[in-house]
Amino acid sequence: MSDSKDVMKRLHGIGIIPAIVLDRVEDAAPLADALCKGGLPAAEVTFRTPAAHDAMIAMKKQRPELIVGAGTVLTKEQVDSALDAGAEFIVAPGLNPEVVKYCQEKGVAVCPGISSASELEQALALGLHTVKFFPAEAMGGIKTIKALCGPYKTMTFLPTGGVNTNNMLDYLSFNKIFAVGGTWMVKGDLIKNGRFDEVERISREAVLKMLGMHIKHIGINCTEADGRKTADTFANLLQGTVRETSKGYFGSEMIEVMVKEHFGTKGHIAIGVNNVERALAYYRALGFAFDEDSITYDEAGDAKFAYFKDEIGGFRVHFVNN
Repeated sequence: MSDSKDVMKRLHGIGIIPAIVLDRVEDAAPLADALCKGGLPAAEVTFRTPAAHDAMIAMKKQRPELIVGAGTVLTKEQVDSALDAGAEFIVAPGLNPEVVKYCQEKGVAVCPGISSASELEQALALGLHTVKFFPAEAMGGIKTIKALCGPYKTMTFLPTGGVNTNNMLDYLSFNKIFAVGGTWMVKGDLIKNGRFDEVERISREAVLKMLGMHIKHIGINCTEADGRKTADTFANLLQGTVRETSKGYFGSEMIEVMVKEHFGTKGHIAIGVNNVERALAYYRALGFAFDEDSITYDEAGDAKFAYFKDEIGGFRVHFVNN
């Protein structure tokens, strides 16, 4: 069994956790492929059908890198069934202290559902750091979560129930959101009709929207003699102002003129993202490597800046939080 803290960190990096209802075990393998190809290597398989146990086994066998968990877990017996199937995390719609303690005894990550301050108190008493907020939209959504975070500052949340592509950024932009859970990329009719290509497409679309990638600025390597002139010219061209830095100048905020330190053969490209930690998880899964020594972290331990290991066309490329 994977270490529960490691599993939770990986889920946080993925950011969007598909909640799945499977009626047929034979759909499990192609669904696992579609999710991984789409950039969402996680699956919460809900105990709402008899196929759940065998489906988890099939998904993990097809895609070992997929983090498979069990959802709608209500009893200790379901915990045992999930663990027998290789589940790496447990999600419940409500907070049952006996089930939570049983999961903790078994060493598996558990995320019970809460919808009130009283239930949040119980979760804290059980030593939990992350809870599911369910049903999210019906209970006031991100406004309610922010209100709860006033007195309860140490808890992070997994909102599910009514979360979709139109509102997920409202949740994910708040730093107390562990991840969001949703079904819009794994709707029953898509699975029933074998539209796994569509599952892959919607999953990738969701990931890219979550990351919010855009070119933040381009860095140009320049001599000290020409640095200020170059910055002035770009500032005039782009109708911005020149800003001096410890390494050179910004000729508007789109162009960084590097004179005292050069990055890359030709320069560097800064890509802004909503969450560097999640960008790293996505691109590592695609096979990209990063310069580990370049990565810096925020107070919560999440990456906030990172260079790719290899140059692209003579440019070094890095992620930075928006």
